[in-house]
Amino acid sequence: MLIPMIIPIIYGLKYKKESLFEISVITLIMAFIVILYWPFTLGFNSSANIITKLLLFVFAPIFFLFLTFQIRNKQRKKKLDFRFSQFGINIEGFRESLKLGFLFLPLMIFVTYLVKFVMGGIFNPNFILGVISFVESFTEEFFFRGILFLFLMSKTNLKIAYITSLASFILIHPQNFTNLFIIITVVQGLITIEICRRSKNLAGAWIVHGTNRFFSIALFPLFL
Repeated sequence: MLIPMIIPIIYGLKYKKESLFEISVITLIMAFIVILYWPFTLGFNSSANIITKLLLFVFAPIFFLFLTFQIRNKQRKKKLDFRFSQFGINIEGFRESLKLGFLFLPLMIFVTYLVKFVMGGIFNPNFILGVISFVESFTEEFFFRGILFLFLMSKTNLKIAYITSLASFILIHPQNFTNLFIIITVVQGLITIEICRRSKNLAGAWIVHGTNRFFSIALFPLFL
């Protein structure tokens, strides 16, 4: 997950040194996640996993980036300007994001169902776990699309943010490397990034990610 951050660091050193501070903070946040995520989620039930991921993927990044903004503005003698819109949480682009989300959703669901059908296996449908998983998906969207794409794009450029976000999202799912689930991971990463690129809003990406999880856990087992 950390390896792709080499790309924006090199870019910052070469072309945009004024963004290196923010890029470094994001890298440290990711190191924090890598160190704590697996040990703290090992053996946890889904409810505890939501709390853990909220802390690591949402609250911790917000806290450290807020401190970063404070330091930056103090150095430049400016008022604090910390806006959640920088991470795709805003009213602007909300409708467009939802529209794109529902537009891409059938493709995402089809790919997931096809992969699960080909892989086979017997799964018991779990409605409650599906709902919990839908909620939990926001944590990944906030970090990988809100911070590693939208925010990072403002500090580097579109290509750097696109590659970094997608590669990091794929690498945090190493369990999928040895099976066809890697296809779902890649397609989901591409679709959600594209929604955020067009709308600058996380809503549609969350809809796609969360609904796909819900269908996969609560409904697909009924038809496999």
